[in-house]
Amino acid sequence: MRTLFVGAALSLAALSCGKSKPPPPAPLKELVVKKVAADLTVPDPSAAFWNDIPAGVVTLLAQPMIAPRPEKTTTESVLVQAVHDGTRVAFRLRWKDPEISEAGRLGMFSDAFALEFPAADGPPPPVMMGAKGMPVHLFHWRAQYQRDAEKGKPTMEQLYPHMSVDMYPHEYKTADAGAKEHAEQYSPGLAEGNPQSYVKAGVDEIIAEGFSTSSVREGNGSAGRGAWANGEWTLVIVRPLAIAGGSTLKAGTPGNIAFAAWQGGQGEVGSRKCVTMAWTPVTIQ
Repeated sequence: MRTLFVGAALSLAALSCGKSKPPPPAPLKELVVKKVAADLTVPDPSAAFWNDIPAGVVTLLAQPMIAPRPEKTTTESVLVQAVHDGTRVAFRLRWKDPEISEAGRLGMFSDAFALEFPAADGPPPPVMMGAKGMPVHLFHWRAQYQRDAEKGKPTMEQLYPHMSVDMYPHEYKTADAGAKEHAEQYSPGLAEGNPQSYVKAGVDEIIAEGFSTSSVREGNGSAGRGAWANGEWTLVIVRPLAIAGGSTLKAGTPGNIAFAAWQGGQGEVGSRKCVTMAWTPVTIQ
C-alpha cells in the first residue's frame, strides 16, 4: 500500500507539472484596440472584461535628455491593454511601484502616468513632446489629483501640523455669501481660471509643440482611476476617440501612442521620468 501511495503521489505530481501555464505577455509591437459592449464612461481597473483582453509589454527608459541623467530606470516596463465602445477608448496600464506617493509637503512628489498621441494629420511628430507645427496631445494622471478628488486637498495644518499662522485665507471659515470670492482674492490663478488652480478629477489634458511648450487645456471628458496593491499600480485612463482640436483615433486609420511613468517616491517629477523612446502603432478594430 505504501508503494502504491507513493507511486500515485508521483503520478499526480507529474500531471501537475504537465499543465501548461499561460505564456507571459509578449513585447507590444502594435496596440490592437478591441471593441467591447461595456460602459466606459467611468474608468474601472478591476472590470471583468479586462480578463479577456490581451496584454502587451512596453519597455521604458529613464528620460535621457536631462542633466544630471538618472542613474537607473525606476519603471522598466508597463503592461498595456485597450478597448473601445465606438465612442470612448480605455487604456489599462500596470507597472511596478513599491509605494504610493501622493505629493503634499515641499519636496514630496506624486506617482503619475501619461499617454501621448499625435494631435495633427501627417507624419508622426517627435515622440519627445512633439515639435513646432507638430503638436502632441497628452493625458496626464497623477495619484495626487485622484487623492484630492476623493478626499479633498490637504489643509496647511494637515501638511504642516507644527506651523503657526494668524490666518490662511484659503481655509478661513465665514458665513458670508461672498466667501468664495473672498478666498479667490488670495489666489490669482483661481480667480483668473487657471486650470492648474482647481481640484482635478485625476487627469490633465496637455497640448505641446516641443520642450517647454506644455499647455493644460480644458478637459474633454477624459478620466482616470488608479488602484495600488502589492507594489503595483493598475490604472485606467478613458478618453473620447475623437477630440476636436486634439488627437483622434479612428477605426481603419493607423495611429500612434507613447507612454511615460513617474515614481514620486524616487524623486521623479517634471522631466525626470521613465519614457518610451519611440511611438507604438495603434489599430482601432
